[in-house]
Amino acid sequence: MFNLTQLSWLLASLLLLAGCAAQPGKSSLESTSVSGKDNQQIARDLEKMYRLARKYQDEAQFAEAITTYENMLAIDPNYAEAHNGLGVIYSIQGNFDPALQHLQQAVALAPLASHLHNNLGYTYLLLGRKPEAISAFEQALRLDPENLHARANLTAIRNQTETTGE
Repeated sequence: MFNLTQLSWLLASLLLLAGCAAQPGKSSLESTSVSGKDNQQIARDLEKMYRLARKYQDEAQFAEAITTYENMLAIDPNYAEAHNGLGVIYSIQGNFDPALQHLQQAVALAPLASHLHNNLGYTYLLLGRKPEAISAFEQALRLDPENLHARANLTAIRNQTETTGE
């Protein structure tokens, strides 16, 4: 397990390997001048950081998860699952502006990922933005008809709408 000092050292090392800012629309890994082998190492390190962030998130250690996701985005601002993780945590915390920003960015980066549309839809639902929530859940189901979370969320919102007459 990483402690804060080890994580900081790892981040500093990775930032040196990753180079400067990424070109718009490209992953940092695609836009650096380091060798393919270095890119592979960065990708492996990002994956380790992602697993650590998810562990923190699953254990409701949100401050640690947020820090780890943010460190990942400092290395690769186009890491969709880091944006997703931040969006989910901020949504859980009721901090909806950054939640929507990160979830919308995740969807923009990986528009074919059904779970991202579901997470965005759920945040819209929490905000009472039902038409946008329905649209996001329907898109999640178009991409993956077997997405049980999106199906349950869509059913719940439709049942709620029928019950309340909205």
